[in-house]
Amino acid sequence: MNKKLLWWIFGVSKGGPMRTKILKALYERPYNANQLAAELSVDYKTIRYHLDILIKNKIIGDLEEGNIVMYFLSDEMEKSYSEFLEIFEKLNSG
Repeated sequence: MNKKLLWWIFGVSKGGPMRTKILKALYERPYNANQLAAELSVDYKTIRYHLDILIKNKIIGDLEEGNIVMYFLSDEMEKSYSEFLEIFEKLNSG
């Protein structure tokens, strides 16, 4: 995964901290949008906004079964998760 993209999505943009929380939650297990909203104590619309950005940039994927959509890390993001953690550590070390 492009490291510059990861910096933009998580480190530079205003929504980076929320997208970081979402990604860390999805690293642990798949969630639907309602579950993520409850887990992170955030409004459903806020979660949906950030999920759409993460999907658009192929950082997460989704799987729809009936009217339930589950979100999970994309295969490419799973391979690049250590790069994400490096960025996260640099952002939180200063």
